Amino acid sequence: MEKLHDVAGEVSQQGAPIPCDVLTGYLGSGKTTFLNRFLKSSEALGTAVVVNEVGEIGIDQVILGEVSDNVLLLDSGCLCCSLNGALRETLLNIAAQAKRIGMPLRKVVVETTGLAEPLPVLHSLIGDRALAGYFALGRVITTVDARLAAEQIRMQRETARQVAVADVLVITKTDLVDAAQVSAVGTMTIAMNPRARRIDAAADNALHAAFCEATPDREPIAPLEALAHQHEHGHHDHARGVHETLVGAESFWIDGDTSWPGIAAWWQLVVERYGARLLRCKGLFRLKETQAAVLIQGVGTHFYPPETLLRWPIGDNRARLTVIGEALERDWLASSLRALRIDEAGLLPRNLDELDRILPGQH
Repeated sequence: MEKLHDVAGEVSQQGAPIPCDVLTGYLGSGKTTFLNRFLKSSEALGTAVVVNEVGEIGIDQVILGEVSDNVLLLDSGCLCCSLNGALRETLLNIAAQAKRIGMPLRKVVVETTGLAEPLPVLHSLIGDRALAGYFALGRVITTVDARLAAEQIRMQRETARQVAVADVLVITKTDLVDAAQVSAVGTMTIAMNPRARRIDAAADNALHAAFCEATPDREPIAPLEALAHQHEHGHHDHARGVHETLVGAESFWIDGDTSWPGIAAWWQLVVERYGARLLRCKGLFRLKETQAAVLIQGVGTHFYPPETLLRWPIGDNRARLTVIGEALERDWLASSLRALRIDEAGLLPRNLDELDRILPGQH
């Protein structure tokens, strides 16, 4: 095995980082079948796949190997248990090998085991310094079994968290249930994750929509008009399973510009409140200092360096924010947004009472 720094030295940092999509979903939800279909399509040209399975003998990579030579298997075991080193080395080796043979590497798809907790995978792809400049998190694609989704979301914590952090939800096996059940799954997942795009795996454009359309990070939370309606409808009418799992998402428009101290203060406040219950946050803000548009991301309790965008996404230019987690309180989160008005460094409130003392009378 080549030394990591030697492999990294072979990988060019010129150009945009290669997007790494994370394909997740509970056991038997159709991940491999959906990925197999994509690899057979012309749009998969330049795609490498990393498969992770639980157990001593890998099966999925054999299935995928029937249609693609660009399939690599991580050491057996769960990505959430021993991810960093194995995935980092595999990705850098993929890039180095592609460069040696002159193959244009356009995308990597990391297929996780159905038992994987999604957050460590996202941590590695966002925060691993060895991968910075070479690879970047693309989209999180979660497959959801239309037949079993309601029960799995209620009973399996992994399913609920996989749904909650998704950028794209692919509803599989819709041909095996009636329209009412498909609709119920859609309503349940909307209440848990209103910002994700929903795709019927059987639709003609499903593969393109899931794997090939614009990376969600460039337009992270849209359209918000639909979000507000979907959120209210889902929580009040059809979210029995969501209430039982306590996983959900809250989205907000934010008027006005903010600053680095305000973003830091808000993040401190939210981490103090939710701790391990916090799954993911994504937001787009305009900075007072520079008028630059910045994308912020948090995974779990870790906040990653904001990314400055070249331009504000087309459409409404208000700041926007989505928080995903367990047992979120919309009213509390709405009150916490006042922390974004803080413009003095070092002011890090731990609760709303402390925020009131920092910003008296600003409710």
